[in-house]
Amino acid sequence: MSHQDVIAFVKENPACFIATMDGDQPRVRGFLTVLFDDGKLYFTTGTMKSVYRQLSANPNIELCYCSQDFRTMLRIAGRIEFVDDREKKEQLTNERDYLKPFRGKADDPRFILLRLSHGKARFWTIEQNMREHEIPVIEF
Repeated sequence: MSHQDVIAFVKENPACFIATMDGDQPRVRGFLTVLFDDGKLYFTTGTMKSVYRQLSANPNIELCYCSQDFRTMLRIAGRIEFVDDREKKEQLTNERDYLKPFRGKADDPRFILLRLSHGKARFWTIEQNMREHEIPVIEF
């Protein structure tokens, strides 16, 4: 498995679940992954959301992606970083309907772009249920 395998799997299955910590309580919610040409995983959120507060306090996360047939799962444990990239934000607000409220407002401080800065990925399959294949995922 390689970094390219991880990106290919995410392109095929862009919806994921992100686990964060809220004090000592885990919190999980669904996110859509954003892929730009730089080969890194991005997400968006707003400063008014609890996920933003949780990531500000503790940027460690775990992502879980599943294939549509649920026969393969990709888990990535890593760290999120906040990215201030006006060009990427503008691109997203123009491409994604759910970000319409921020069109023309890429500088709005409530609109946050997150990037997986580094982590470790594990693939799991039904066929090899008791064995995980661990690969390093460096500098997402």
